[in-house]
Amino acid sequence: MITNLEQLVSKARSIKNITAGVPCPEDDSTILSVIQAKQQNLADFILCGAAARIKELLRQHGASPADFEIFDCPGAEAAVARIVALGREKKLQLILKGFLPTAALMKPILDKEKGLRGPNLLSDILVVENPASGADGLLGMSDGGLNILPDLSQKKQILENAVAVFHCLGYAEPKVGVMAAIETVKDSMPATLDARALTEMNQRGEIGGCRVYGPLALDIAVSPQAAEHKGVVNDVAGHTQIMIVPNIESGNLLGKAFTYYLKLTVAHVVMGAQLPILIPSRNESDTDKFHSLALGVLSAAS
Repeated sequence: MITNLEQLVSKARSIKNITAGVPCPEDDSTILSVIQAKQQNLADFILCGAAARIKELLRQHGASPADFEIFDCPGAEAAVARIVALGREKKLQLILKGFLPTAALMKPILDKEKGLRGPNLLSDILVVENPASGADGLLGMSDGGLNILPDLSQKKQILENAVAVFHCLGYAEPKVGVMAAIETVKDSMPATLDARALTEMNQRGEIGGCRVYGPLALDIAVSPQAAEHKGVVNDVAGHTQIMIVPNIESGNLLGKAFTYYLKLTVAHVVMGAQLPILIPSRNESDTDKFHSLALGVLSAAS
């Protein structure tokens, strides 16, 4: 079981034959993450965009353009089209978004005829070293990146995608907390109804490979003392390893709190397509992007 990001990188290094495609890697943080990943043998890279600028950045940061396959593409649309085509041809096992809006990458990927859609819903899973006091291991959270207000069926798929990532990380039966503002079910709060429904699906065997409980407020999810004090006694309360949040706002805020308040390194990966996709914010550090690449490599190898 992988319990920290250093172990994540070490495990990713042991995986071979992964090629990552990067559209528009024309910013420092993307290039630095790619260079580090190449130097540590995480993956080979195909870079698509303004070739002259890409080569200039590689040289500025001490890398040789000869170590990368580079396609000169006239603009972001052409760069994304080339990456998607390479993905359809099975020449890529992983995609990292460069310096372009997420929608500019995801729209072509989601194209039903020419894209990289799989049979499942796409969702973003964020992974950090668990910051809760006394906690050991990794903490996952989904979905703060793609699905705005998922319904029950979509939350089930979001949960299953997150569990699949944690299986890649060596967690045989991760503990999944379905998050809400309170830990009791109220008809006036739809998130609590969905949380109860997902818990019951898990109990009936409709969701497997994990233990699910909800609704859980944040304090009860992460603090055994809070869970005991409020009388919520089960395997997940106080020991949550994956948080399924009710909407994109709560997930986005929680993810940015990890970064800006707690100063944590984060990694995240989009699952549900034909191959893992990494959609870091353009503001994310090269360190975060590098660890996302490591997470993507593990996910691609599963």
